Amino acid sequence: MKFKKQFLNISLLFVLLPFFGLKAQEVNNMTLLGNFGKGEGQCKAVFALGTLTYYSVGEKFKIADFTTPAQPVNLGSLTLDAVIEDLVRSGNYAYMIAGNKVYIANVQNPTNISLAGNFSFTGYGEGIATKSTYVYVAAGDGGLRIIDASTPSSPVEIAAVDTIGYSENVSVGGNYAYVATGAKVRIIDISNPASPVYVGEIGSPADYYQSVTVRGSYAYICDYSVALRIVNISNPASPVVVSDFPTGSRTTRVQLDGNYAYIANGDSIKIVDVTDPASPKKAGALAMTERAVSVWVGVNQLFVADRNSGLKCVDISNPSSPSLTSSINVVPSASGSAYGVFAADNKAYVAYGSSGLRIVDVTNASLPNLLGEISLSGDSRQVAVKGNYAYVAARDGGVHVVDVSNPSSPVAVKKIETPRARGITIGGNYVYVAASDSGMAIIDVTDPANPNWVKSATASYGEGVAVSGNVAAVTDYSNIKLYDITNPTAPVLKGETGSLTSGTAGMTISDNYLYVPDFDTLKIFDISNLDAPVKVSSVYCGASWDGSVVIEGKYAYVAAEEYGVRVFDITNPLAPVEAAYYKSSSSARGLTVSSGLVFVAQKTDGMTIYKNDLVTDVEDETSTIPSSFELMQNYPNPFNPETTIEFRVVSYEFVSLKVFDILGREVATLVNEYKSPGRYFAKLSADKLHLASGIYFYRFQAGSYSDIKKLILMK
Repeated sequence: MKFKKQFLNISLLFVLLPFFGLKAQEVNNMTLLGNFGKGEGQCKAVFALGTLTYYSVGEKFKIADFTTPAQPVNLGSLTLDAVIEDLVRSGNYAYMIAGNKVYIANVQNPTNISLAGNFSFTGYGEGIATKSTYVYVAAGDGGLRIIDASTPSSPVEIAAVDTIGYSENVSVGGNYAYVATGAKVRIIDISNPASPVYVGEIGSPADYYQSVTVRGSYAYICDYSVALRIVNISNPASPVVVSDFPTGSRTTRVQLDGNYAYIANGDSIKIVDVTDPASPKKAGALAMTERAVSVWVGVNQLFVADRNSGLKCVDISNPSSPSLTSSINVVPSASGSAYGVFAADNKAYVAYGSSGLRIVDVTNASLPNLLGEISLSGDSRQVAVKGNYAYVAARDGGVHVVDVSNPSSPVAVKKIETPRARGITIGGNYVYVAASDSGMAIIDVTDPANPNWVKSATASYGEGVAVSGNVAAVTDYSNIKLYDITNPTAPVLKGETGSLTSGTAGMTISDNYLYVPDFDTLKIFDISNLDAPVKVSSVYCGASWDGSVVIEGKYAYVAAEEYGVRVFDITNPLAPVEAAYYKSSSSARGLTVSSGLVFVAQKTDGMTIYKNDLVTDVEDETSTIPSSFELMQNYPNPFNPETTIEFRVVSYEFVSLKVFDILGREVATLVNEYKSPGRYFAKLSADKLHLASGIYFYRFQAGSYSDIKKLILMK
């Protein structure tokens, strides 16, 4: 349920809207594996019939048996693709709205719920009602959508009505649909659902019409911050307000039973005697644990969707003295917001905003669970890990050094007072920090327990930082400065990218290319000449201000905020192609990648793990951790013009893979960055490097491990 005070500034005229058809799919070549921190989601919708109660928890549709109200039993569950806003049951089917879709579920067997069909519509689903085989959807900016569901597997939209306001809720009474649209309730004749006709309206409220329920000759309207409004609708073309019962803030839903109206009213439910609609009277009330957003009446029981708390069953056999009978509680979301994540050795380290650092076991990506956590001063935004220490950029809290050798009990060992630490990364024995007005702060962590801030590199406003080998990049408002950090204690300023759209906090460097999520575009710069970086390509990714990008194998992974995770094939950096994506209702803020598993920080929805379905054993990496470091012989050998070198990493280490000619001169750097455990494949192109025929050597170094092998180029 969205609460919006937005109205369209157009004339008071109802117009049939065209049928727009299905929207583009939201998922391609990616699989959602698991989540930590989101909890089960919000309980927003409820409907009761007999002893069965139908309710929602986030994306899940559930059925519970309340034959014994004090001991409810969950029977079945069905997971949809988006958060369920409203639902209703009619006949053998339950109808739900989630995002921009109507879902139809067969509920004949409550223990084995099956999805019968779905339909995409224009707008965002807020409320739903049914009559006969027709479904009526309050679709936000999409107005009222009317759908023929006589064939549940193939529902068809037959009409759409512009409601001149944001459609929050719909109720059907007789041959009329009543749509709460904020400023007014619109009344529409649906005697012929394919040709709806506007007949009247219920005038401007004191606040905002959130929902409407119709019974007999009266409409009961929830005026969000003010009252329950009761309207005589015996003549729909000329409705008459008969009374307003003051309810106060968050009046969202109302249901009628006998002589009583039951109201979801924020931190409580209110019960109103409406024996005389012109003179309603208070009957009773009951406080809720969190926030009541919807209600439905059963047999002597009231079922309440108590948002973050769960489903409540309330005894209303005596309406003047309601009492809590039972609850089906939901797992709450973790406190704070997940902004950044780092994965290594089957653990994910999540920078959790005001809640500090959390360490999550991701051995089973489908069932991540909390290992340990630590509160830190400031606002934890990014984290990098080396060995037994995590380094957390916590904005005004500076940089925290945390001993994570015992993940279940992390210990803060040092705090470095950098100005507003926004971004952080590691290169060798140095930590590089995007430190606002101090630009790029460089910290020597040779002794992690006693870090030493050794240098600052100039930037007007350091917001993001990236390091690869001897190159560092730091943002400078809408520009990026490049530094040679061969000697980290004396960085040398080289070139700049020039004007960009945004702060580009989430950039990264890989194989002589700088990847920059610049507002809604991923831009790629060739930085092989540090003095003169050149933009070589760009591709739309959909992010806004806080996107980030990580490279693994031939893919660039972009956390594109409300556009989800976008994956681009960068086999040719001059022509990136979108290869996969997963767009959910969450905001993808920061990410890291390991063996095709994508760990995404999604703010209040915690950390979600996705799989790039395109990553296989023969390209990039496998999901199996090797038993030892190993450098394999290149294949083919001899080669012309390309060959592939496989190497294996057993623990998180800084990895170097370089190629030398027969005189010992370096001719190529294929890898020069930290790598997580896994198998990797690097390609060597003789044409790109303009190599002559002959014998070459390639050297692999990972931590203390080193190996050299020979390769032969024959043109």
